Amino acid sequence: MSYFAFADDAVSNRAKHYQHYVRSRFLTAADLELLDDELREGWQEGLHAVLVADYEFGLPLVKLPPSPSARLAIHWFESRIETNPETWLAQHENTHTPSGISTPENIIDKETYLQSIHNIQTAIARGDTYQINYTTRLHLTAYGDPIRLYRRLRQPVPYAMLAYLPDYQGNPIWTLCFSPELFLHIDSDGLITTEPMKGTAPILNDGLDDQRAHDLHNDPKNRAENVMIVDLLRNDLGKIAETGRVHVPEPFKVRRFGSVLQMTTAIEAQAKPNIHAADIFRAAFPCGSITGAPKRMSMQIINELETTPRGLYTGSIGFLEPCDSGLGFHGTLNVVIRTLQLNPISDGLYEGVYGVGSGIVADSIAIDEYNECAWKARFLNSLHPEFGIFETMYIQNKQCRLLSLHIGRLKQSAQALNLNLPSDFEQAIQNHIDNLPDNNAYRMKAVLHPSDGLTLSHALLNNQAPLGHIVIADTRLPTHDYLRRFKITSRTTYDTGWQQAEQQGAFDSLFFNSDGLLLEGGRSNVFIRIGQQWHTPSLDLDILNGVMRQTVIDNPQAYLNTDTVVESHINDEMLKRADEIRLSNALRGVFEVTLIG
Repeated sequence: MSYFAFADDAVSNRAKHYQHYVRSRFLTAADLELLDDELREGWQEGLHAVLVADYEFGLPLVKLPPSPSARLAIHWFESRIETNPETWLAQHENTHTPSGISTPENIIDKETYLQSIHNIQTAIARGDTYQINYTTRLHLTAYGDPIRLYRRLRQPVPYAMLAYLPDYQGNPIWTLCFSPELFLHIDSDGLITTEPMKGTAPILNDGLDDQRAHDLHNDPKNRAENVMIVDLLRNDLGKIAETGRVHVPEPFKVRRFGSVLQMTTAIEAQAKPNIHAADIFRAAFPCGSITGAPKRMSMQIINELETTPRGLYTGSIGFLEPCDSGLGFHGTLNVVIRTLQLNPISDGLYEGVYGVGSGIVADSIAIDEYNECAWKARFLNSLHPEFGIFETMYIQNKQCRLLSLHIGRLKQSAQALNLNLPSDFEQAIQNHIDNLPDNNAYRMKAVLHPSDGLTLSHALLNNQAPLGHIVIADTRLPTHDYLRRFKITSRTTYDTGWQQAEQQGAFDSLFFNSDGLLLEGGRSNVFIRIGQQWHTPSLDLDILNGVMRQTVIDNPQAYLNTDTVVESHINDEMLKRADEIRLSNALRGVFEVTLIG
């Protein structure tokens, strides 16, 4: 994948695609004076600039100690094209594999969050500050194509950005930014506009959203919070504006952005002649809406309270372009909120970080602020997978021999794939088992689907399946596939494998990956004995950790007459010279097979 940036205005449905990456320049705050020379040089080459600024880049700008990793990045591209975002995303996403996330987890617990709010309000009572924008991070695992994930998460906001760019150490990072907030719009005539957001309410589509918008517009607490930040930004822009040329044309405007209502207030400032890009950053970065007021003390308190660096979150992404009038350049920079960053782990698997926060003032109610963070992350938290998960259980005489393992895997899979398990799911499964007739063996299936919830069904177990043979599947699977770790409803390849095996008088097909390593069967795990040693494919190959597989590994003496099973990388030659092959399956237990074909 080549580096690119995609500036997406989902309100007007227009986008700028920056492509044909050339180079990046990374500046520390001490290097800020070099920014304008860097921009001039790139523009003279006919290149296009995308700017990415970490929040901590602003620490030295307010005379606080610098962060060693904070940078202002200027990424240069050969071309920039105007495009329809919906068309572009549809053309570039990978539609062949699902994309999604695990259940996001806050890096701090609720009690710690509430204590931090108390500490902030204590600082306000001392007179240290008027307001603090307190933030935290949600961690998750993402899988699949990031472009498809971006499309699934896309929000109706004007300052979104999808980018695949290097950091200052050369590591590629995906940024999926759904920001509704403008940091700076610099017009060709030198008019600079900022539009901070302070004041939030949820959109619930329950017929009361218009009333919530009215209440938000008139709420004294949110108005006070808004005024504090507007005054701060008026002061910031006043440093670079002509005297008397800072205006607030429409205060306390309430607008809809995705799943929330936001109160915004635009501030306009006419820049002095000969103001440079570095001057603008020095005066205004980071945006006061995500620090608090006064800015320096608020940023100092943030450093003391927040447990991890913000990085790009609450920084800025945007573009600057040359022009022949005004300041000699124009452009737009957002405030990086509602943003998911993805660090690659392996093919199609990523560590994700999502920042969320709110403004705290003297009369803030801590639990309300905690809930506000949940509103702002709702579009992420509600992203459920494009498939379901299931467990197939063996039931006889109202007993499931591996029930605890099935329950545990359902919980683990639901967490890993962001599915909502009903609170009473264990009791529902047990009730279904209790209502089955005695004296028969049943195949019971529990399916958890994002749209249908938990469904339970059963059928008499078919004992006619041929257990004695296996074949090799023709299909080679990818080296890595995160979703192979789970029993998901989207499993056409595996189902085709065991169905084709049955047509050849065999129980299952064994699948290898593209590196020639044995994975698993379409409906079974595999154990092979070479000499006196038993082996099974290791979990790092992205295979399902079957409940019967877990049972065998926990008690190999009972099932394989051995003390140890080694998790191994088994190739074709090892399989063919195996002295014995056994399969494990929750319905059939453990049984010996012979490789045919």
